[in-house]
Amino acid sequence: MLLQKILTGSFLICTGFLLVSCFKEKEYKPNFFNGEWLSDSLVTKENDHWREFLYFQNGYAARTTFWGKQYLLNKNLRVRDLKLYDRGKALFHIKVIDSNRIVVEGKGYYGSFFRDNFQIGDIKKAIFQAEETEKQRKRLLGDWNMISFKTIPLSNSLENKIMAGYLQDEEIIDIPLKKISSLNFNYTTFSIHTAAKISTFEYSAEPDEIKFDSGDAFYSFKYYFQKDQLIINYSKTLGFLHILTFEKVH
Repeated sequence: MLLQKILTGSFLICTGFLLVSCFKEKEYKPNFFNGEWLSDSLVTKENDHWREFLYFQNGYAARTTFWGKQYLLNKNLRVRDLKLYDRGKALFHIKVIDSNRIVVEGKGYYGSFFRDNFQIGDIKKAIFQAEETEKQRKRLLGDWNMISFKTIPLSNSLENKIMAGYLQDEEIIDIPLKKISSLNFNYTTFSIHTAAKISTFEYSAEPDEIKFDSGDAFYSFKYYFQKDQLIINYSKTLGFLHILTFEKVH
């Protein structure tokens, strides 16, 4: 009887250890997360963006978005013990669902992410692009009046030079390019002004490109600054370029 009690006790103890082991969180090395992760569900008090990107590389992480007031949300986060630390403070906890899905949680924050196997996820490049875009976007913010518009051929043939004259009537969406009078940019939307109407669009930015959509169609144009002027390059017909020049309204 005593032996039976000892064996039963030992069995219960072993069972207890097994249960604890089962519920103990599995350890993952930081390199397990290397690459780019995209959110497919996001709840955050910073409700000015609907999607985020997480980049992991060699024990560090960065958070970015293409929407909202900031494109670079965190950089140089340290990955340790399934937590993301910012200068020694744990901001987020990581729960691994499987090799291609994680959940990231913090104070007032929940994000479900899946691994993007088609992107290398270079963290330095992601941080640089986000920082450069923020710099450029600060210059974009505000009102811009158009001061010149021209259409040029990308080759010097006589036929193309003649054709460029006809293409000055081209539109972006249903807006005649040469009739644009001004633009306005804020953090999440920009508007195109003509004498007849104002058209407003949500946009995402890169250091040299603006992307937006209208209905089911997607559009983009290149931009850069030349001293205090904003130059927009838009190509609709292959071989021709529309150049719109704006100056800031102060």
